[in-house]
Amino acid sequence: MPGALQRANELYPYVFHPSSVLALGILLLIHYEWREQSADRSALWPRVGAFIGAGVLGFVPTAAFFFVGRSGLSSALGGSSWQLDEMVASGVLIAAGTTWYLWKRYDWGAVVPDAMVTLAAVTVPYALLSPFWDISGHVIFALAPTLYLALLDRRYLPLLAIPVLMVPNRVAVNAHTLAQSVAGFVVAAVITAGLYYLRTRPRAERSSGSAVS
Repeated sequence: MPGALQRANELYPYVFHPSSVLALGILLLIHYEWREQSADRSALWPRVGAFIGAGVLGFVPTAAFFFVGRSGLSSALGGSSWQLDEMVASGVLIAAGTTWYLWKRYDWGAVVPDAMVTLAAVTVPYALLSPFWDISGHVIFALAPTLYLALLDRRYLPLLAIPVLMVPNRVAVNAHTLAQSVAGFVVAAVITAGLYYLRTRPRAERSSGSAVS
């Protein structure tokens, strides 16, 4: 059993790699927004395609690091250097910015652009701290999209198990200290919840003001 647990710990950060968790989270956000709009099914696929295109652009900095630096695949997936962390952060910002622009350009709704602003916001401290302190990007990028979804709809609450388990996992595989993993969780939680609250509060105030009048 200890051997199986160790193997599960080793596989966990690869199965729930930041790229896969972000992709899953954003695709669920796209579907949520489309469903809430009661839009025709034909309106869903251009949005999915736009996000996939933005995601491909987001991989360019990491791919450049991989090919120019001739790093091994395990390094690319594991995030073993602060230089790679910076490439990952750059890619996330590119993908988030491109997705935000396309949603605004085609007026597809406000949910995904707001989520992209949040994603960019959690990426900034990750990029700033990585050269000096190895804060956990796996935890940050596992929590931000799943927490955003859970705040939107309680049906997504089970997804929070991914970042919760990621905290001890990063320590178990000797990728981060407990402080670095917990810091990633706190940074992502505070920024995501804070921005979500700031976005929803004006709408709630307008609604309550209309009710009073």
